[in-house]
Parts: sequence; C-alpha cells; structure tokens
Amino acid sequence: MKKILLSVHPKWCKMIFNGKKTIEVRRTRPKLEPPFEVLVYCTKHKLTKTKCMHSYLHKNEPKACGERGVIETWSEIGDVQVNFNLAETYRSYGMHGKVIGSFICDEIYAFFPWGAGIACEDIDGNLLPADKVCKETCLTGDEIYKYLLGNGKETFKGYGYGWHITEPKLFDKPKELSEFGTVCNRYENDECDDCPYLQVYVNSYPCDDCVDTWCGVDNIKPLTRPPQSWCYVEER
Repeated sequence: MKKILLSVHPKWCKMIFNGKKTIEVRRTRPKLEPPFEVLVYCTKHKLTKTKCMHSYLHKNEPKACGERGVIETWSEIGDVQVNFNLAETYRSYGMHGKVIGSFICDEIYAFFPWGAGIACEDIDGNLLPADKVCKETCLTGDEIYKYLLGNGKETFKGYGYGWHITEPKLFDKPKELSEFGTVCNRYENDECDDCPYLQVYVNSYPCDDCVDTWCGVDNIKPLTRPPQSWCYVEER
C-alpha cells in the first residue's frame, strides 16, 4: 500500500504528536485522494547550542556579540533554549533521523493569494477563518506566506496546501529509513541487469539453464536518505 513519508523538524514533530498542530503547510501535495497515511520522519538537528544562540543573538541582540561575532554574554533566551532542549530530548530517545510515527491526512486545504496575503479554502471551496487556520498550523499568516513564497520570489502566485492531520500516533519504537522503499525504476523499465540488488545463483553445470536471477529487494528500492519535503513510499 502506497504511503507518504514526510520530513518534519523536531519542533513540529512535538506539536503534531501532542495534538497542537493539526494542519501541515507544504508547497505541494500528493496525487493521492484523502484519506491516506503519512509517515513522519524526524529530521536530524544540525545546530549546536552555541550556533543556535549565536544565530539568535546576531538577529535579536547584536550588542551581545563582538565585532567578529563572538558571543560575549551567555543567557538562556526563550525559544532558543527550548528548541535546543527539545532537540536533545529527541536525540536521547533515538528519534533523530528515524521514522517516529504516523497520521492520517483526511483532507487537503488550498492556500492562494488574497490581496497582500493569502487565504485558505477547503475541498468544497469554502473560505476558512484566517485565525483558525493560523492556530491549527501553529504559524502566523506572514510565516505561511513567506514559506509558500520560497526561492526569493517577489510574490506568491500559485497555490500551497494544508494537509489536515488526524489520528497522530507515535510508534513504540522508531523505525529506520531502510525499512521503507520506493518502487524500483529499473524493474519497471526492465533494466535489472546492472542493478546492485540483483541476486544471481549459478549452478556448477556450465549451461545457461542453471543460472537463476531474482530481485533481492522485491522490486522495492530501500531508502538511503530522507526526502527534502515528502515522497511516496511502501513498507518493505
């Protein structure tokens, strides 16, 4: 059964599985009709505590940094410390870089330009209240607009999508990426001869009839890296 694997930062993972975040904003959507299952991959947190604080201070308290950007004062500042602690918690429980849970997407909302900002409508074309949408995405209207803008474009001209989240469920044990895969293009195009997953058995008798080949991954190529946003997967 085809599923979706979605890459999500640790901060948003927490909000999805505690029920606070019920709409996930993305620039694209799958060609699957809801409802469908979405697997959540918790991304690896690359920022160290020092880098995280350094970035925050440069943006919000430049006087705390010297001429060469060296932090001269140290204090635990709001979300920076919270986000770092959250990252440490996910790392300590082995959730970083793992598929940690799933949810059911039962509806896809559409975001589109509206004046200087954006609006959101459901599948029937009904406009949704902006404050309700912002609350369910855990984002402000400006943050949604800037995310959908992407790539430095001056205006948001297309559509974005809100994946409605229901039935969020954390796995008892996080799963590895290699437990999931994508349908092998080589198999679909009959190009298996040079595939690294091709298994070959050769009998001791020198005849072609004694050579047997088969797919070592059942035509499902195991994932070795997470999607930048999302991808179709099947469980192996």
